[in-house]
Amino acid sequence: MSGEIALDTSVAIRFLNGNATVIERVLTLPEVILPIIVVGELLFGAENSTRPLQNFPRYLEFTSTCAVVQSGRETATIYAQTRLELKRKGRPIPMNDVWIAAQSIEHGWVLATDDADFDYVDGLVTDHW
Repeated sequence: MSGEIALDTSVAIRFLNGNATVIERVLTLPEVILPIIVVGELLFGAENSTRPLQNFPRYLEFTSTCAVVQSGRETATIYAQTRLELKRKGRPIPMNDVWIAAQSIEHGWVLATDDADFDYVDGLVTDHW
C-alpha cells in the first residue's frame, strides 16, 4: 500500500465549504490526490448549485492544485470485480463510488471520506474525516 491519501467527494466538498477540521488535515498532506470521478462529481455539483458562477471557477481552481489521477484498464478490471462482490453481498453502492473505490484500491490509497458506503468495499482502506 502506498499510504497516500486520496479525497472522496464528501471530504473535498467539506474542504471547499470551509470546514476547519478538514482544511487542517488537507493542508498537512504532501499532495492532494483526487480520483478523476471525484473531479467530475465536484464540477457537476458546482454547475448544479444555486451559485454556479461563484462555485465553478473556485472548484476548477481547487482541482487544478491537486494531483488528478486518470482511470485506465486496471481501474476498470478492479471496478468490475468490486461491483460484482458488492452485488453478491447484496450491498450495492452508487456506481461513482465503485469507480472511486476501484481507483483507490488500484493505487493503494487511503480514501478520506465521510461516506459509509465505502465501508462495504473489500480491500479498500478508508479514513473517515
